[in-house]
Amino acid sequence: MSEYRRHALIAARIERVWELVGNPAQHPIWFPHVVEVRGDRFETGDVYVQVTRHPLRTQTTSLQIDELEELRSLKFHCRDTGLYSSWLLTPAQDDTFVEAEFGMEPTNLQYKVMDATVGRTYFRRWLEDSFEALAQAAAKDAGPQNH
Repeated sequence: MSEYRRHALIAARIERVWELVGNPAQHPIWFPHVVEVRGDRFETGDVYVQVTRHPLRTQTTSLQIDELEELRSLKFHCRDTGLYSSWLLTPAQDDTFVEAEFGMEPTNLQYKVMDATVGRTYFRRWLEDSFEALAQAAAKDAGPQNH
């Protein structure tokens, strides 16, 4: 099982960062590869559908919210692949300290091979791209209260 963790200071208030991170319906705005999210509710235990674009194909998967604490944390996992993501937010004056972890508990042989061969590198790149995109999206339309 591979995993990768990262943390960074995002130059936006926690409320703005939470709007983007804490609501999966907002993930297509900033989360790399995510092009669509379908779901009526996004609470702990809820399952929603995510459409992800990869270089050679588009994949539709079912994700389940494992933990959701308003303005604080979001954890979810893919019921199809075993990929998981965990986000933790902490206010830092007018900014937000963000900690995240991506990883996989593979659900079948295909994903076990992927995880064993390129998993850590894949998650590192995806998480770094995610932090960059989140910072850009949080700064956009944030208004004068954010630097």
